[in-house]
Amino acid sequence: MDFQEYYDQIAELQGRDPQATARTRDAEGTIPDEARDVMFNIAAEIKNNFHELGSPIPPALEGCTVLDLLCGSGRDTYIAAQLVGQKGKVIGVEPVKARLGIAEKHLDAEIKQFDYDAPNVTFIQGVPEDLVDIPDNSVDVVISNCTFNLSPDKDRYIKEVRRVLKQGGEFYFTDVFTDRRIPKELADDMKLRALRLGGAMYINDFRRLVQANGFLDPRYLFTNKTPVSEEEQALFPDVAFATITTRLIKTDKQEDVCESYGETVTYKGNLKDYPDYFLFDKDIKFPTGKACTVCGNVSTLVYDTRYADAFDMTGNRAQHIGDTHGDHIIKCAPDYNGVRDEDDIEVQASCC
Repeated sequence: MDFQEYYDQIAELQGRDPQATARTRDAEGTIPDEARDVMFNIAAEIKNNFHELGSPIPPALEGCTVLDLLCGSGRDTYIAAQLVGQKGKVIGVEPVKARLGIAEKHLDAEIKQFDYDAPNVTFIQGVPEDLVDIPDNSVDVVISNCTFNLSPDKDRYIKEVRRVLKQGGEFYFTDVFTDRRIPKELADDMKLRALRLGGAMYINDFRRLVQANGFLDPRYLFTNKTPVSEEEQALFPDVAFATITTRLIKTDKQEDVCESYGETVTYKGNLKDYPDYFLFDKDIKFPTGKACTVCGNVSTLVYDTRYADAFDMTGNRAQHIGDTHGDHIIKCAPDYNGVRDEDDIEVQASCC
């Protein structure tokens, strides 16, 4: 498959149809405060040509190397550039030359606006399925704003994300998912893919895909009903669409089910804009100063990730207590059990 040709065709179809733009929602949680605070620094042309509303930007990016996949005109890239600081680095990857041209056109002016001595942003014309210019184990955080659904080869996409991430690195992104598989003839329709609906993945197939590629414990943070017109919904009878923000962590310390080792973590409250709590997923919120019993998968926050300095920890992996699905102190099962009703689409999970 010629990925470049595919994405050019998708962009052309999106340009003809105004409904093929935003599928994310500017709802609570989709644009963090720190991203809102710096958005005013970004040129109007960049923002006006960006295709999404939300902004999947995780906390604690200072000094990180961030990779923005299908960055478009670069709005999220330039948000991240301010959050990583001068010592950090942001790489925007975009296959469509016209969109990339807008991002590159404003580079010098944006860096000056940020009051940086030198650019900390690099733009690459390329595709997520073949990140040939990105070395192995070189990226702290990968972000993507409602673009995974567009990929014609989601397995290669995930493989490339895992390849470029460092140990303890995070793939943090928002995308459209479904409560059942879309029929192949609809999924293969390029016009429906350009609408960001035809390529939406059944959430359990997504879980199986990422687990097969080493992300054993996908976590879902925010879920909203995806904006779909009556005409669009008629093309997908009985299919429910949800826009979900997902966290995947690259680590060799996670297991395919949540196991207990008697560990606890205590959030210090020292992350900017998060003085009261740290949100790990939609059901796990760590209040500042409170010791919380966690499964071994969640304790990787302390073992492996850039969040380690935000937590105190007790316990270790010396004593195995058992599967937390059993009769133990904690339960931590990030299973997706479907959509409750059309007005309340959410990932259902028990919590640590």
